[in-house]
This record gives sequence, structure tokens and C-alpha cells, in this order.
Amino acid sequence: MKNKIHDVIIIGGGISGSYLAFKLKDKFQDILIIEKSKVLGGRLCTKPVGSGLADYGCQYFSPKTDRLASLVNMLKKKSIMKKIDMNSKKDVFISPYGMNKIPQYLSLGIPAITNSFVDRIIRRDDNWDVQVGSLFLHAKRVIATIPIKQVAALLENSGLSTFKLPRSNYNEFFSVTFTSNKSDKVNIVENSKSLPWICNNKLKGVHNDKNVYTVNFSSELSANYQKLDTKNREESMRKVLHINGFDKIENFSLHFWKYGFSLNQNNISHFYDKDIHLGICGDSFSIGQVDGAIISSDKVYHEILSNI
Repeated sequence: MKNKIHDVIIIGGGISGSYLAFKLKDKFQDILIIEKSKVLGGRLCTKPVGSGLADYGCQYFSPKTDRLASLVNMLKKKSIMKKIDMNSKKDVFISPYGMNKIPQYLSLGIPAITNSFVDRIIRRDDNWDVQVGSLFLHAKRVIATIPIKQVAALLENSGLSTFKLPRSNYNEFFSVTFTSNKSDKVNIVENSKSLPWICNNKLKGVHNDKNVYTVNFSSELSANYQKLDTKNREESMRKVLHINGFDKIENFSLHFWKYGFSLNQNNISHFYDKDIHLGICGDSFSIGQVDGAIISSDKVYHEILSNI
């Protein structure tokens, strides 16, 4: 087992990694996902809040490409996604059981090592050694699906920093989840100058019996909050929430997004070096966000099949 060589090791268990695993599992018997968090999902993440659930990363899919639309249609047939009306000009799809159910479904049957950070990848004897702490795993192919700045750091640590990578500017901000009363809350999504995203998960369609909110603070406020200690940060956040009409805030928790999302992006579609069987995909490629993640994963999938 120690010297087992996997067909593919996928670094990152978000939407790119899980979709790639989903595509590859009919072609390869030995795929392994390595994820640094406790569970698969990446920015498609859902947490319990009181007796309910809140999506606190990616809130919905709104396909701009045929590739993502095809995936959404498949997930709709499985009752994992459904269309909702958000009074917008675009089609919006959510998962009623939480957005993390999407990568979890796509990665069904694929072995995964969670809560594990990949330190280095080393090319040796036409294969890859993948270092996770003191553990060394082995693979014929390595595909990195983590945020591009983390990819750059991994490649630098591995002595592979000569590759040209796309650039993406991610929004950084605090996201908070909580239960609360808000008497004037009739829309699924609202916003204010200090809170660009205010979402009632129950109204959105998540199966909750109480109002569970996900609220993003502006980048400006978030930068100031990073300078505060935990107690003062939460007190300041609660004051802003109260000003915005929230009362009886309970089950409060927060998360800082260093790689939240990127806007107005048009990068190369993917990266794959067929000579060393190293691939990179994710939302830093193509048009970005979920469409870019799916497009780049699909491109890498076809590169792998073309270079078996």
C-alpha cells in the first residue's frame, strides 16, 4: 500500500476537483482526492446554524456556458439542484440541502484524504511523489485544483515555479451566518453599503424551518475587522447587523474568505503539461467562478484522455 501508484491524484476537493473526479472515475480505477479542509466542498460549503443550514460560500449557480448548464441539468434530474426565482434576468439554481451536496455527490465513490495539506510534489522515475506531511503518496498524474495563489506556492516549494500561471484578483471579506428576526425581510437577497450580500437561506430554498442568514461584509469593513481581536470584531459586526435591521441574533459564526471570488476574468482555459502529466484547473481559468472551474476541469479531463 505504501508504494502504491495512483492513476490520478487530485489536489483540492472543491467543485473543480470533484467534477474532474466524477468525469475520470469511468476511465480510471484508482483516483485519490487530497483536501486540506475537514470535508470536501471547497467554496461550495454549508454549515449547520442552530437547527438549520446556511450556504456560506458559493450561493447558487447561474450558468453562462453550455458545460455548466449541462451539469446543472444532470443535478436537477437527481434532485440535487432546483431553479429558483430571484427576480433577476438570469437563471439561478440552488441546492435545497446545501451547496456542499454538489461536490459530495460528484465525488461519491472516490477515496479522499481530508484535513491534509500537500507540501510538495516531486517528479521521480516518470511518476509523482506527493508529500503530505511525513507521508509520501505516488501517482502517474497530478492535478491541482486549489486557488491559483496556492498552486503558485506549491509549485515554488516543489522547484517548479517556471510555469506561467493565470492571474486572478480575489475579493477578500468576512462572511457571517446566524439566526435572527428581521421584520421587513421579504426578498431572498438584499444588500446595503456595508453588507453587499444579505441572504435568507430559508427564502432561498434551503430546507430550514427558521430564518438562517448568510451575510457578507464589505471588503473595506473586512479589512478593518482583521485588525481587531475576536471579541471586538464580533461586537462591531453585531452593531452593523443591528443597524441593518437584525434583532435577536443567535448562533453567530464567521468565516474569512481570502479567496472569495473573482470578477471580470478572461484567462487561458486550463493548464496541462503532457510530458510530465501535471495539470491545473479551477476558477482562475477561463471566465472564472463556477463556469471557469467546470470548463477548465473538462479541458484537463480531455487532455488526460488524449495522453494516456
